[in-house]
Amino acid sequence: MLLAPIIILRGSGLLAQSEEARQEGELNQTLKGETVFQINGSRNLGGSIGIVAWPGNEVEVSFIKTARAQSKSQAERFLDLIDLKLSSRKDDFVTLDILTPSDAPWEGSDNSASVDIIVQLPEKMRIEGEMRFLKINISGPFGGAEVTSQFSAVSIDGIKGDVEIKTAFSPITLSAIDGSINAETRYGPITATDISVSLGSAIFKTVNGAISLARIRGPVEAYTSYSSIKASDIDAAEGSIVFRTSYSPINIENVSGELICETSFSPIVMKDISLTHGQSKIETSYSPIDAEFRNIDASQLIIYNNYNNIKLSIPTNISSQIVADVDQGGRIHASGLPIRPVFLDVTRLEGILGDGQNRIEVRISGVGMIDIEGQ
Repeated sequence: MLLAPIIILRGSGLLAQSEEARQEGELNQTLKGETVFQINGSRNLGGSIGIVAWPGNEVEVSFIKTARAQSKSQAERFLDLIDLKLSSRKDDFVTLDILTPSDAPWEGSDNSASVDIIVQLPEKMRIEGEMRFLKINISGPFGGAEVTSQFSAVSIDGIKGDVEIKTAFSPITLSAIDGSINAETRYGPITATDISVSLGSAIFKTVNGAISLARIRGPVEAYTSYSSIKASDIDAAEGSIVFRTSYSPINIENVSGELICETSFSPIVMKDISLTHGQSKIETSYSPIDAEFRNIDASQLIIYNNYNNIKLSIPTNISSQIVADVDQGGRIHASGLPIRPVFLDVTRLEGILGDGQNRIEVRISGVGMIDIEGQ
């Protein structure tokens, strides 16, 4: 079985003329009704852990400990300081403890130590863990996951249950999740695909990291800054979709529900959007908005820009009140729509489409061009 790449914690110097030592081992635990697998990582040990499902009634752990030092004997002594313990608790838990000294001798030096672990768990178990510096890859089917890590990537797929993740300076990758999600990192990207949320929401948060979402059913919230948001094939049903960033673009396609889409100093591009209920808002500043809607029903839509253009494409058979407004020096152009005007001049348009059941407000503060077209 292939192990993930080794993540090594080491000092700032070079590992010139160092010697390596390795040690392999296995741990086994037969389950007696336990449903939760818990991992407690070491605070000064890097490496990786892969967790995969299998049909047995046993937890099987295989590992490789690796150390590098100025001599072979010193590296071997480092390996003796790394201990893995697998045990059952009376409170429904099976626990894997990864133990090292609190002041490990390889810290702050040219030496290093790491461990790479593969865990085979019975299907549908729930996974909880404090990974610290261990890169983690979980491949289910499992019954939920709660993972906290520091400076290490987290990848999870095949979960039927709630997922909570918190890490930093590293990416989060999620797929094939059936349950609510709360995923948070800092200075790392988030990617999520094939998500189904029947209760709760799928919430993604990062700072200075791009967010990419695809094929999600259920309410979605995505928050970042100084990085882009891309989303496609999102259906919130009766829920809401929130995309917020700053100084970076938002690009979404085939999105349905109530929609909040906000950035600044960057463009927003929207294609094949369906608003099904509630109040939706699209906003940026000093950059264009290009929004194409296939349907607007039982909704109020507000589009706001500051000193840049708005292009709005809507169905010709829509039923809505429409108000478009721009400051002096700007312009409004409408084409291909059977608008019955109530008020019309160069910088303001008020009119009705169909029975006027919905409401669309388009506003530019400052100079800009509002272009409304039927499709």
